[in-house]
Amino acid sequence: MSPEVQTRQCHRCLQPVSLTARRCPHCGDIQKADARRLMIILSVAGVIAIVALIVFGLYMTPLDVDEDNNVDNPPAEPPPKPAKKPPLD
Repeated sequence: MSPEVQTRQCHRCLQPVSLTARRCPHCGDIQKADARRLMIILSVAGVIAIVALIVFGLYMTPLDVDEDNNVDNPPAEPPPKPAKKPPLD
């Protein structure tokens, strides 16, 4: 007597597939457990990438404000007025 091999049905081609198989031997489709694991790995990698981009973006932004655009410290004296040109009569 040979031991019975436990099988499940492939969701793509509906052929029997061993419970230990990662891919269907008939159509080559990834079985549910591996597809779920792949989705979890890609999701975690995506979250890590987004967090890394946010941290990198915050790290690269300057913390000090340019003196020309600083609203808290207005210039001490107004800029000089340009000299008036004589009329062209």
